[in-house]
Amino acid sequence: MRGFLKFFLLAIAWVFAQSMATAQDVKWRYDYNAARREAEQKSMPLVVDIGTENCFWCNKLDAITFHDPTVAEVINSKFIPLKVDAHRNAALSDALRIQAFPTVVLAASDGKILATLEGYMEPIRFHEQLQRTLVSVSNPEWMNRDYLEAGKAVAGADYARAIALLKGVTEDGQNRPIQLKARQLLNELDQQAATRLARAKQYEDKGQTTEAMETLTELVRAYAGTQAATEGGELLTKIADKPEIKARQRTRRARDLLAQAKEDFRTHQYLRTLEHCETLVTNYPDLPEGAEAVQLASDIKSNPEWMKQACDSLSDRLGLLYLSLAETWIKKGQPKEAVICYERVIQTFPGSRQADTAQQRLAQLQGQPTRQANFKK
Repeated sequence: MRGFLKFFLLAIAWVFAQSMATAQDVKWRYDYNAARREAEQKSMPLVVDIGTENCFWCNKLDAITFHDPTVAEVINSKFIPLKVDAHRNAALSDALRIQAFPTVVLAASDGKILATLEGYMEPIRFHEQLQRTLVSVSNPEWMNRDYLEAGKAVAGADYARAIALLKGVTEDGQNRPIQLKARQLLNELDQQAATRLARAKQYEDKGQTTEAMETLTELVRAYAGTQAATEGGELLTKIADKPEIKARQRTRRARDLLAQAKEDFRTHQYLRTLEHCETLVTNYPDLPEGAEAVQLASDIKSNPEWMKQACDSLSDRLGLLYLSLAETWIKKGQPKEAVICYERVIQTFPGSRQADTAQQRLAQLQGQPTRQANFKK
């Protein structure tokens, strides 16, 4: 019997020794400030174990839960572990409002408390709590991707796209490391937008409405999604509604149209010139630009060669429209209507490029061999 008991005790000692050999110790840090810096640098959450030397449950937590291989491995690889003696660091314990020992505080890399665990906890339950914490601070792949895309958008001055991406990353209100970075970048873009809004208001106060409207227009376009852009849009509408501003914009529009008409005339685009002139005569008859448009249109209409070129341009355009209409009918499953369009192009614009295209498409529809293209007019 004694031999058996001795053998049994030796077996127990051997099993215990093996379990101790396979376990690993938590690599505790003991300097609070250094641990916080390390957590921020590595973007890793903190496990802060607060207890006292003579606390029975503190010692049990150390001996069993923190000595568990699974728990220790997760803490060492995924967290920054910090052990705090409540008697020697009373100020920190008071700041964290510790009421019982042991207390384990789980915190994000920025120091925000994620969970406070009082008393002893078995390894399995503690491991589950660690996993929940990791999920709450982990960065989903899509967040990483969108944050990187936002950075590229900022580098390319596409701030509106960056703002939209960053808002998507931060919208769930969590404090994952990538979300903290995203909020910081959003704040920087908000500040840029606010600076432009302030500049526009200064222009308005000085009576420089043109500069104010240009600044606001750029703000609304480039920083869409920011509060400053929203306010800028409202201010832009308010300024644009002023009678004197409306009159100024109307004059500018007329000048731009006349300048385009003259440029088209210079490059022999007579049909486009006539279209611009018609717009000017219709919408701005009371302005000098309207009177100039009347004269420019009259000069073209009095020149047969110029008018012929304008008519040819119009014919080309009309032929292309009929070809597009025919394709639309085909897509709708109505080839008979398409045939009518092709025949009209052939009859109305004989010898033209459009007529040749219509002839080929018509032959294809009717199952006839197509002839070689002839682009002579």
